[in-house]
Amino acid sequence: MKSKYLFQAFVLLAMLFSTMGTSQQVQAKAESQNVRSVEIVMRSLTYWDAVYSGNVNSNRYEKWPLSFAESHNFAVTVTTTNGDLTPLLILLDEANNEIASAVGTLNSNQPLGNYYVQVQPEAGSGYYTLTIREIVVDTTPSVTTTVLPVSINIDETATATVSLNNVPASGYTSAEFTCTYDSTLVQVSNIADSGLFGADAVMAVNGPQNGSFIVALAGSNGNKAATSGAAFTFSAKGLAAGNTTVDCTARVSSGDSILTNVASTGPASLAIVSVPPPPTDGTLTGQVFASKSVTVSMFAEGVTPAPVVTNVDGTFSLAAPAGTYTVIASADGFLDAQGAAILTAGNITIMPVVTLIAGDIDNNDVIDQYDAMTIGMSYNTVSPAAADLNNDGTINVLDLEIVASNYRMSGALAWQ
Repeated sequence: MKSKYLFQAFVLLAMLFSTMGTSQQVQAKAESQNVRSVEIVMRSLTYWDAVYSGNVNSNRYEKWPLSFAESHNFAVTVTTTNGDLTPLLILLDEANNEIASAVGTLNSNQPLGNYYVQVQPEAGSGYYTLTIREIVVDTTPSVTTTVLPVSINIDETATATVSLNNVPASGYTSAEFTCTYDSTLVQVSNIADSGLFGADAVMAVNGPQNGSFIVALAGSNGNKAATSGAAFTFSAKGLAAGNTTVDCTARVSSGDSILTNVASTGPASLAIVSVPPPPTDGTLTGQVFASKSVTVSMFAEGVTPAPVVTNVDGTFSLAAPAGTYTVIASADGFLDAQGAAILTAGNITIMPVVTLIAGDIDNNDVIDQYDAMTIGMSYNTVSPAAADLNNDGTINVLDLEIVASNYRMSGALAWQ
């Protein structure tokens, strides 16, 4: 049974010396070949997890003795309470040989024997508190399931590894693993021995079915699992989008015809992601100038996507299935612009910038006297809107001037 006292040999020292302890002078290495004297003050420790206080500077170090009656895995932590101290901890053996060092916290695992922890400044100086605590290592046998990668797409495969941990020195002659998962999301296959039970181990598998399976492993010819490690692996293929846990528990035998339960350290998680289908549409963009809003439409054999109206700056974007299209830009009172465009899935096709030609008020694909007559009949009115070519709200000579500038032009403008 572990004694309440960690350092029995030093209780007497704690009673004989003051809290400042004894001291000794040593010669410390100095910069620029200057030699300075450092006082090392011997302190005392008696209990685990108690809080001790001290102070150090460039001329004063403190040395805390440790006496172990058995092996210990421990941590020594020094926390500055006053000053600008950055504490350096040095673990020394009984002959003052350095074993390890660290700033702030020192972790170590040492066998029985006598040791020292020397506290000195890495930088600065000041007061500090010191604690020493035992690090408890869990040696309980367990089974761990890991899945990598942790996220896959549908129809992709992850690899699961099932391992035994903290296998005792006497080893296991056999083990039975029961694994569970969501069979609506994952398909299990390729269950394979990893060699933990030695060469030519005997394996039996029940399942997988309905989201579970059993793997039984036994060493042959006297072989057994004598160390921790991977027992077997299997493949997990994504069937549908979602998240599933994969967990395996175990029962083990030491050759005494008794099965002992071994707990799981916790389930592994696997995310199955639905990959969107590759795009089938392409996108057509461009810019059309006119004094009025412009409608862009496109068509191909058997396909007529919905037309779009250009933005205020004349730009547009139109999505449609991949293919070859005839593209038309039209506006009231203007000749059309027409061109061809090839759309490819997932890509953008850009039409060249085009400016529509004004004057085709009657929409007969020619700018002529009939368009001028329409202006005359509608003079100083607002209707028809197609005759208000400059879009200023009045049909008058300014619109006739536009007709005249494009007079006799006909047909759709080539948009290419």
